Amino acid sequence: MLKFNDLCIERPLGTLGNDTVLRLLKKSFSDFQYKTIELSIECTVWNSGDSYIEQNGKFKIFPSPFSLSLSGNFPVKCISNITELKSIKEFNGILIFTDELAKEAFMPKDFPFYFPDEHREVYKIIEEINPNGILAVTGKDTSSGLNPFPLFEDSNMEIPSAFVANINAIDRTKSIYIKIDSGRKKAKSKQLIFRKEGNEKEIILISAHMDSKYFTNGALDNASGVFALYETAKILGNNKYTIEFVPFNGEESPESSGQLAYLQYLQENNYIIKSVINLDSPGHIGSENAFSFYNYDESAKAELIKKNNLKEGEQWYSGDHGIFVFQEIPCIAITSSDLFEKSIHLTHTRKDTPEKIDIKLLKELGNTINCIVS
Repeated sequence: MLKFNDLCIERPLGTLGNDTVLRLLKKSFSDFQYKTIELSIECTVWNSGDSYIEQNGKFKIFPSPFSLSLSGNFPVKCISNITELKSIKEFNGILIFTDELAKEAFMPKDFPFYFPDEHREVYKIIEEINPNGILAVTGKDTSSGLNPFPLFEDSNMEIPSAFVANINAIDRTKSIYIKIDSGRKKAKSKQLIFRKEGNEKEIILISAHMDSKYFTNGALDNASGVFALYETAKILGNNKYTIEFVPFNGEESPESSGQLAYLQYLQENNYIIKSVINLDSPGHIGSENAFSFYNYDESAKAELIKKNNLKEGEQWYSGDHGIFVFQEIPCIAITSSDLFEKSIHLTHTRKDTPEKIDIKLLKELGNTINCIVS
């Protein structure tokens, strides 16, 4: 029997912790007589160490996830907006991004599901400038609990980068010594699919990403969703449609390897997704399970809410359901009702620990999802 706390370990894609959770899920779902499908995936694993800048003292900085390493003495240039960035033709030193340029994280370069033009433009400019490195001065992230947050998280970026809360102690007219202790390597992993055949071949996909960021146990984000996935599978009855339980392996990675492998699997087998239920960060203690709907007829949505006594939540698109929302597939995303007010401040941090989770809510969620799909 799968225990919630067993899932609450640091488990970024391709790491030993991730491999441990893959084995746990494969063993746990085997008890339910689902067909287990394993897709091989490639990914990048990150390692990091003590990083700092020196100038009349030593100041800690944080290497950007998946950054390359850097050490040496360099001049610095502070850049606060894209207009200033465009004015630079070439710079052999450290660009310091502040203010407007550092207010929100950049999507990984050429991210397959969403890559805005303004991010593409910034990548193009900095690659033309080709600085020795980038240091971002960031604050509280609007989409997680990190403070400061990494401006870049990109396994394809060739310019080393780091981030820090402030540079008040630095004389910007003088050179600094910088050390970014960071590296990456290629690895292999698996994307698991647990399939239960129905009379109809159209698939109801029930998903929850299983990987975490580095340096967090990821209890809320998203061991809770995976455990609710397990609770749903444990009691699922016969269904008209084929059901696939998919613990996506890569939602917290810049490469989304598991998601891409699953989409390829659908295409190669000519499978059609009828609807999606995605579980991401449910079960925060003191909250309720909140359901948001996408591509649903209003009358069908109202019927589901009334029949199953659901609490409707605010729409959001940053989870794995977003992949299918933009394909105009009916989707339901399930999270904690206080996601945007409280629980989001735990995500991606060391504070995201098991005692913040109400297991009763996750077990109730399993029952609710079974009622929705039956």
